[in-house]
Amino acid sequence: MAERTNRRAGEALNVREASSSPAQFGMRQATHRGSDPRRPHLANGQAARHKQRGAYQSTVPLTGLRGGLLVNIPALTGARFFAAAAIVLWHSQLPPFFPADAFWPLDLNGGVPFFFVLSGFVLTLHAEKYRSHLQFMIARVARVWPAYLAAVAFWFALFWPYSLMLIQQSLTEAAILAANISMIQAWFPSKAVYWSINAPSWSVSVEMFFYATFPAVLWLMRRNALRRLAVITLAVIAALILAAALFPSLDATWLGKYNPLVNLPVFATGVVAAQWFKTAGRATGNGTRIQLASLGLLLVANMMFKVEWLGALPAPLAAFISTSAATPAYAAMILALARYDGGPSRWLSQPSLIFLGEISYSLYLFHQLIIRWHSDNLAAFAGIPVWLQYAGIWVASLGVSSLCYLLIERPGRRGIVALGRYARAGIR
Repeated sequence: MAERTNRRAGEALNVREASSSPAQFGMRQATHRGSDPRRPHLANGQAARHKQRGAYQSTVPLTGLRGGLLVNIPALTGARFFAAAAIVLWHSQLPPFFPADAFWPLDLNGGVPFFFVLSGFVLTLHAEKYRSHLQFMIARVARVWPAYLAAVAFWFALFWPYSLMLIQQSLTEAAILAANISMIQAWFPSKAVYWSINAPSWSVSVEMFFYATFPAVLWLMRRNALRRLAVITLAVIAALILAAALFPSLDATWLGKYNPLVNLPVFATGVVAAQWFKTAGRATGNGTRIQLASLGLLLVANMMFKVEWLGALPAPLAAFISTSAATPAYAAMILALARYDGGPSRWLSQPSLIFLGEISYSLYLFHQLIIRWHSDNLAAFAGIPVWLQYAGIWVASLGVSSLCYLLIERPGRRGIVALGRYARAGIR
């Protein structure tokens, strides 16, 4: 669900679409020519503009990304926070904070498919840095697992002793915990599993499926990408209709929304968008209007597809459409922020928003646990104004997320990557 998008400008990216294979990524350092020895990644003539226009725009390659230049896109990191914040608001629609559908017609849960598209986009931009699928998987586990395990431990401590009794009461509950720790809970068509422990973590389970299939998806989308994406999407729709007919008792919401397979077209859309971006590169000029238009398109698309408006369709298909139909608009927004320099992208690139984007993964993991704990202890907050209680939810969520990011997520990532490096060296 989340790759750090504000990597240092100047990391090498060697695009080899024709030779990409599902088993190997490959990395080759490109040689950059620049007139400024302090900034060798800038093409001739761009170094002067670096001081005048800031680091964000200075990394724009005039001839696209095929020359090997990987741009720095901090605006996408800032955007991650707002996607996570939308999900926090979505989960806040319960007493005493907001009534159900308080933000109608917006679908704030659309932050999840936005993250899926963004994941495919960013992973594709950085694919060439990995020499093998094993190295890639180690890096992805290092990215998601430390904070993920910290959230499980947080749940265990926050709901003690109920959490201990829940696990001890049956082997089934212990198995559910094991499924959560191994991040496979989204494969089970039961709310008791895919929403267990920490409900939002189902999407991390889906992301692990994306990581496992990423080399194949990248290879498949190397040409005729839109046609192949359409074929994948139609195949998913056909499979949904068939599964609903053959297994009418199957959880329809899981089948059309939480099932990792049905989310693959959403992820693949991000891959396709990144492939096009790598060819087209950054655009010159002011992109404020394009970015604002893309934001308007995103909001309209987000509001258009409601499950209640799709009642004539089979329930799994309605769930799939309501979740995934706005995907092209999410991709357009990501492309607008990545390709153009405009007011929205500059605003999202502020250091404070970049930091909030960095902690957005932890915010996504921890916020509902804090909301659930508050709901279980409402009587203790009876004398406190509701607005102050809700402010406390945000302060606690952001505080815990910041601590997790600084003390667990980043050190854990470095440690797992180092262990993986040693292990691979031993194998060789």
